[in-house]
Amino acid sequence: MSTSPAPAGVIRGTVRDAAGAPVAGARVAFADGPVPLPDVAAVTDGEGRFALTAPAAGTYTLACRADGGTATTRVRVAAGPAAARPEDVRADLRLG
Repeated sequence: MSTSPAPAGVIRGTVRDAAGAPVAGARVAFADGPVPLPDVAAVTDGEGRFALTAPAAGTYTLACRADGGTATTRVRVAAGPAAARPEDVRADLRLG
C-alpha cells in the first residue's frame, strides 16, 4: 500500500474588487507551479475567502477570474521537515 506525500502547504487568501469589497463566487486556480498541477479551482465564499492545497514546495502563480475582472499573484511555499504540518501561505488578490 502506498501513501501520497503530504502537501507542502495551504494557500489561503481573499479576493477583493477594485473598491476593496470581498468578491463571492470568484474562481481561483493554479496557473503555474513547480510540479504538474491538477485542473482544480477554489471558489470564494461570501467573504471572498479561498484555500488551495499546494502539493510541493516552490513558487506558484494563482489566477483569479470573476465578474469585475481578473488578477494574478505569485506565492512561495517553503519546504519544511517531512513530518511537519503543511505551511499556511497568504495570497490576496485584487481584481482589476
